[in-house]
Amino acid sequence: MINKILDMSSSAFEKIAAGVLILVGISTMANILLRTIFNISIPGAIEIVQYGMLTANALALGRAGYLDRHIAVTQLIDWFPARLGSVFYTLVNLVSAGIFGYISYTYFVTIPHMIDIQRSTDTFKIPMYIFYGIMAVAFLLATLVYVYYTAQHAKKIIKPEPKKGKDEEPVLLERDMIV
Repeated sequence: MINKILDMSSSAFEKIAAGVLILVGISTMANILLRTIFNISIPGAIEIVQYGMLTANALALGRAGYLDRHIAVTQLIDWFPARLGSVFYTLVNLVSAGIFGYISYTYFVTIPHMIDIQRSTDTFKIPMYIFYGIMAVAFLLATLVYVYYTAQHAKKIIKPEPKKGKDEEPVLLERDMIV
């Protein structure tokens, strides 16, 4: 149940992040062409890149964590026995969940202040609380993903998986496959 909710929400965030990255790429290319050919710039092109990249990265963070493709020292950990590797993964996921949870909390707490001062982007006058809300939700999703994986790795520490025989091949999970 939790796994399905995390999969659906992180997948939706991934698609939104991809759309934002496409928008950033198109606006950057158009701005370069306009500056090169006509010596004019698109108003707000810098804002689109700044806030677009910030938004896309935050949204993709939860999906990367869910797919277990986050930055990690897996080459080193894979050399350890499974139980010891699970200890390291548990610690890494726990620290990640704590950091992302704190960042999410900070964004949620700052939203009312941003509404009060009515701060907005310079060119498009988009209220900043919208970006803070996106960041808060994205980091909350990342927190939930890392809490979930902390629990999964902690279960492996408490009750290790049985050792496979020499003839058995490891089972590839769908999330382990690179498409």
